[in-house]
Amino acid sequence: MGSKYGVVVCPKCGMAKGVETVKKTTTCQCGNDIDLSRVKIKYQTDSPMELVELVGKANAALRGGEPAPPERRSRKKDPYLAIAERAKPIKDSLERMRSLAQGLTELQSRFTVDDLRKVTHLLGKDSSEDVLARLKEHNLVYEVEPGVYRAV
Repeated sequence: MGSKYGVVVCPKCGMAKGVETVKKTTTCQCGNDIDLSRVKIKYQTDSPMELVELVGKANAALRGGEPAPPERRSRKKDPYLAIAERAKPIKDSLERMRSLAQGLTELQSRFTVDDLRKVTHLLGKDSSEDVLARLKEHNLVYEVEPGVYRAV
């Protein structure tokens, strides 16, 4: 999902402000409403304590003090790994397979055996062919075109 907090600079007054990255807008101390989709998130972190430190350093850098900390970007998680992690704690094997199929369908609206193989390899449970056979057997996926599937 990415980092939960970030630092933005108000386009009106030029001050740095800490924000929750899931929000759409925030209000600066100068009263300006900032649309987060229109400003660059300078620094990102998962820690609210680190956010306070980053805002202070960014404001100091903007006012000519110490240099700004290096920009940190959250690393994008491998989408196949995210699907595997979501399915791993599910005890029921059929429910876990359904979760894999839904995750792959959400990722790219359709999937192939190769996509399923990437996820099942990360899980280390069943082979992709076995998983696909059981998904078809229980009508949890359908074949859109030869070799291409979607979750129901």
